[in-house]
Amino acid sequence: MIATTGHVTVGACLGIMLAFSSRPAMAQARSSIDTILTTRGAATLISCAAPVSTFQIGDGKNADYDYRIVDGNLVFIRPTSTMPRTTNLIVREGSNIHYLILAYRDKVDLTRLKYTLSGAAGAEEGAEATAEAAVVKGSDGGQIAVISNEEAVAEFEEVDTVTVGRIAADFAAQQKGGHQYETKINGVSLSFSNAMLLNEQAYFCYRVRNRSKQPYNLLKVTMMYKDSKEKDRLYTMPVLYKKAPSAIPAKDDQQLVFVVPSRTFKRNDEVIVVLRHDTGKQQQLVLYTPVNALPKYMISQ
Repeated sequence: MIATTGHVTVGACLGIMLAFSSRPAMAQARSSIDTILTTRGAATLISCAAPVSTFQIGDGKNADYDYRIVDGNLVFIRPTSTMPRTTNLIVREGSNIHYLILAYRDKVDLTRLKYTLSGAAGAEEGAEATAEAAVVKGSDGGQIAVISNEEAVAEFEEVDTVTVGRIAADFAAQQKGGHQYETKINGVSLSFSNAMLLNEQAYFCYRVRNRSKQPYNLLKVTMMYKDSKEKDRLYTMPVLYKKAPSAIPAKDDQQLVFVVPSRTFKRNDEVIVVLRHDTGKQQQLVLYTPVNALPKYMISQ
């Protein structure tokens, strides 16, 4: 289901759809919302600060929900099937694009069915260790709900950035970029180099090769973990520290290191890194690395 006007189109070309937020949405106006709830027998109201030009549920062909745009900036949405699936919702109001999770609940307080999208700029900015929620399109084309890990953030609020920074710099200096696990977009490639565990923290090293004619401006990094036994979910791994420049010059290479809380890495699972950058327009590099590529001592038997 897609509503578009003018030249605006937001569709299947978006491989990753991220909703940056720290807490679930409430009825009051918020600068950032991550989840929109629906329930049987009632309509969910979404109020936007500007006229809605795009309103897309899932891949645009989702039959679990119906919606109606009223007066340009009000949207009513309701479930149409008995067991609607959790999916993504993309809303463009004015110049702002919101990436949200659309979910069904059997019982929901009516006050939680009213949402305001403020369109405030910079809602996604903040500490790298902020818990995030997201919906992404999986490698098989299905929608995957991403589960925030706020407990891990709280546990590692105090990070010795001096010590961790030195370790990260030394680790990066010892690595060489490989091509076995690599992704590329518009002349910029991202490849997995190596990983290690130290002091209950996991260090992941990646190499970025910028072969484009303009600087690669890194806006945000998201690390996630995919459990092979839970095909419809991902789990965030909060970035506690990153060794990465804000921009990589054209024709330059850089080693990036991201430090996350340690966890149990199991065979057949995957580690996913998303680099959100701006090369004239916002884009994303997404790399899936199988856990089997990590050092053997990091993998549980």
